[in-house]
Amino acid sequence: MKLTPDGAQKLIHSLGEERKQLIDQINKLATFVVAVSEGDPEELRPDFDFSATVDAIRSIDDRIRKIKHARNVFNTTTLLPEENITVDEALVLMATLNNNYGYFADLGNRQPKTRNRTQYKGEIEYTYTNYNIEEAKKLGRDMYERILEIQSKLNLVNSTYNFDINL
Repeated sequence: MKLTPDGAQKLIHSLGEERKQLIDQINKLATFVVAVSEGDPEELRPDFDFSATVDAIRSIDDRIRKIKHARNVFNTTTLLPEENITVDEALVLMATLNNNYGYFADLGNRQPKTRNRTQYKGEIEYTYTNYNIEEAKKLGRDMYERILEIQSKLNLVNSTYNFDINL
């Protein structure tokens, strides 16, 4: 079976929903209540094949594992267009950039001089930045642009590249 990474994610989600329904079925049918006045519990027992349900869950888990493994292999062997990094490396880079972006954007939004608020009535104090704010702003903008660039290339790969899954 050939799938795009997006298609694989949708299939994983669909299988997860199917699995959840089977778990719900176990939760609902694993026990049942019969009042004494209702009659013989064996005649009122709901249809439920525990073994078949567990086998179906195992089959879904096996399919999900195979899809995720194939996607992981794809991610570690497929290069992003116009980049010298794999999809996996790009995902790690995106996480790093996203983590750092907020910090440097905050540094770029600071004022060169900020009055300190103190509770005692003494001398007025100021905190001064010890770096070039414009440089921090540029660094934040550059990170943001790089995030957008990599995300665009990841979107292209995720929606147009295919990989094989043996289900």
